[in-house]
Amino acid sequence: MPGFSPAAPQSDKALSEIAYDSLRAMILSGQVRPGERLGERELARRIQVSRTPLREALGRLERDGLAVNRPGMGYFALEFDPRIVEELYEFRELLEVQASRAAARRIGEAGIRELKDIMRQLAAYERKRKPSAEELRQEVQLGLRIHEVIARESGNSFICETLLQIYDRLRLLTWIDVLWFDKWQLTREEHRELVGAVIARNEKRAARIAGRHVKRSREDSLWVITAQHRETNHAKGTNRTRRSP
Repeated sequence: MPGFSPAAPQSDKALSEIAYDSLRAMILSGQVRPGERLGERELARRIQVSRTPLREALGRLERDGLAVNRPGMGYFALEFDPRIVEELYEFRELLEVQASRAAARRIGEAGIRELKDIMRQLAAYERKRKPSAEELRQEVQLGLRIHEVIARESGNSFICETLLQIYDRLRLLTWIDVLWFDKWQLTREEHRELVGAVIARNEKRAARIAGRHVKRSREDSLWVITAQHRETNHAKGTNRTRRSP
């Protein structure tokens, strides 16, 4: 497991909260690989907490859908399964289409200013010919921020809360556009269109763009994940054949 800087002690936070924040950052940043075992002893040493608050944090990660508890084996980081990803994107599409429609109807001036500010920051990244890995990471985070703001501006706390949980589960998949396909420019254009429709208070257009964007992301993500699972299963089959007498 790659190194991770231990969380600094904070008197106003419980140790379990510190452990949760650290583990969540490790998973969402890719420092912990999908499907990797979350060994308690090693994690307690890295984060510098005892195993009791660590277990509380692991339980919370499981409830958030970022970790899986396998009886007798311990906790493992979320591993993407094609069927689960398809269901998550299907659910995301339903909620995000409605959130975009509602945000276009209800967004306030503060929300409009925030979206415009995000777009100004994104434009600065887009002008860079060869962005560094850190700059690309920041641009990806800003792109996700667009969806979070729209979810909030929908005015529906249940839709917003559920979408934020879905975004956390799918956050690692955002890199597929960047690493696997030459579609990052398309993502930029879709974000511009979506923000433009919401700011213009065009409900139908915002909903249509949101649906198209999620559908395209789902197709690309499923293509990559299915290919990875196929390779993994092939490798497992090869290893079993080699071990057979």
